[in-house]
Amino acid sequence: MAKIYPWDYHPDLTEDRLCAVAAMIVDGRHAALERYDEEAGDNGWTHGCRAFQFSRARILRAIDGSESPWLTAIDRSLQLIFKIGEVPVRIYKGLPEEPTGRTLRQSYGELQQLGLLFPDRDEGHDLAYRFAIETDVEGTVIAVHFVGLHGETAVLNWSVPFDNTLGFTGAVGREASESVELEAPPVGLRSDRVVKDESDDA
Repeated sequence: MAKIYPWDYHPDLTEDRLCAVAAMIVDGRHAALERYDEEAGDNGWTHGCRAFQFSRARILRAIDGSESPWLTAIDRSLQLIFKIGEVPVRIYKGLPEEPTGRTLRQSYGELQQLGLLFPDRDEGHDLAYRFAIETDVEGTVIAVHFVGLHGETAVLNWSVPFDNTLGFTGAVGREASESVELEAPPVGLRSDRVVKDESDDA
């Protein structure tokens, strides 16, 4: 049977978990974008560094907290390798079909974990699992993909449910608040204001 979804490759890669991590990444990148100050000297390089660090910080904060016990770290350095359940994962900015050499590079810790996790002939054994973050020219996230790369080929390419105008609903660790229907506001002059104005003019 063909494998289509991340959880087909490993049960630890559930939709809820992938959406939760993606929300941390997007929140970090957009927080960095809000602080972008070209007059102060910001450029694409400084924004890229800050965007990655803000996302990294949110993931590490979740790892150190108690609400996401399924999230752990292999390497807390600036390359950041973390685990969703038992599956090692990294992040890169770019299209799922265009990974760079740095994106494809796998550390010893990552390879060791994959070797323990998957049988030698399993389809998931030789994949590099990554979040691919696609942005527009201004740096706003427009798509998030969870990919399994075999060389430069995205064998697994799953689009994380994401609304690029509103972002993810809810936040990590709590449910989204429900929308509330509001009645149309009344339009017209307030009678008490009219009376007051008349008395002032007298």
